[in-house]
Amino acid sequence: MTWDIAWKFLFFCTLTREEYERVRSLVWIRNRRTLEITSILAAAMGAVFFAVNKLIHAQVWQPYLFLFCGSLLVYLLLKLMKRMEVREWLSRLLCYAEMLMMCAYAGMLTIQPSNYAIPATSIIVFISLLPLTIDDRPLRMYVFMLIESVGYLIVSWKMKSPQAFSLDVINTATFSVVGMVLYGVICVRNVREIYQGVKVERIQQSIISSLAAVVEERDENTGDHIQRTGDYVQRLIAIMKKKGKYGHISQEYWNNVALAAPMHDIGKIRIPDAILNKPGRLTDEEYAIMKTHAASGGEIIQRTMKDVEEEAYFTVACNIARHHHERYDGKGYPDGLKGEDIPLEARIMALADVYDALVSQRVYKKAFPKEKAVEILREGSGTQFDPALVPLFIDAIA
Repeated sequence: MTWDIAWKFLFFCTLTREEYERVRSLVWIRNRRTLEITSILAAAMGAVFFAVNKLIHAQVWQPYLFLFCGSLLVYLLLKLMKRMEVREWLSRLLCYAEMLMMCAYAGMLTIQPSNYAIPATSIIVFISLLPLTIDDRPLRMYVFMLIESVGYLIVSWKMKSPQAFSLDVINTATFSVVGMVLYGVICVRNVREIYQGVKVERIQQSIISSLAAVVEERDENTGDHIQRTGDYVQRLIAIMKKKGKYGHISQEYWNNVALAAPMHDIGKIRIPDAILNKPGRLTDEEYAIMKTHAASGGEIIQRTMKDVEEEAYFTVACNIARHHHERYDGKGYPDGLKGEDIPLEARIMALADVYDALVSQRVYKKAFPKEKAVEILREGSGTQFDPALVPLFIDAIA
């Protein structure tokens, strides 16, 4: 039992393997953000130390210049990798590169003659920063910290006085233990917090999906509209991901759009059956009521998903539900947004929604042939639809 607890802590932050794998990518996203903050802070610290030491004409300034340049480089590479959507292991490698850089910085401080008699100069600096550079598994960080500590003590034994070395042993052991405990608490807290958040999000997604299914069951006119529009959205996304204009957009965003597409008509749950299933065209008064489903959809998602930490998905879902009837020329509803003020996800959904309505049979109209529907989309380019998306959508349904 004790070994099982230790195993879960060292490898999975007290979760089971299955639970951990569900949130591992989210844990690393948070850790990468932490690494960005750590890097820019370290660069700022190096710049300040370098400037001060140059102003007072101190002989020791090289470590601080190294810290500034190295940390700034790590920060810029992280930003570049984020834009390029590189594989996770490359970002993780950069995390370890920063830790090695901090070790090198500590080593450069250690070998300065002015520090020969000072115990634990660099290990204190390094251990104090290490918990901020969070890996997603305690075991790897503990091994790294032990290696760094042993390396520091070897340098101390070779270069410092016996008295300073003895104090280094005590101080290094103390700060290593404190650093391990602190890191363990931070790591477990972060991972479990993310896991609990994911559980809540899945429950909320299930609720929203169930509501969307209820809407489709009530709406006798649309058939499998949710499934078809979701398929159109995924086809369009596949083409957009290959285009230069949209190539910088993250995979997380595309996933969110695909997941949120089925929620676009969720506001229809507030529309009376007499209007929703009327066997014919709506009157102006009935149409005004029907149009309220867009604003209602955004409101339902906001209320259901409020206070969720990872809110990117729910922002996309809310935008799709509220704004998929906006027009590119600003004459849509509910907010009259115009052009690129309309969220991209809503502009994508608008094309899928209208196209499916055109090619599907309704009680008040026959299904248009695909060629006619494509012609209508082209005619609406720049007025009803985003002109950059129309040709891509036509390619997607070809």
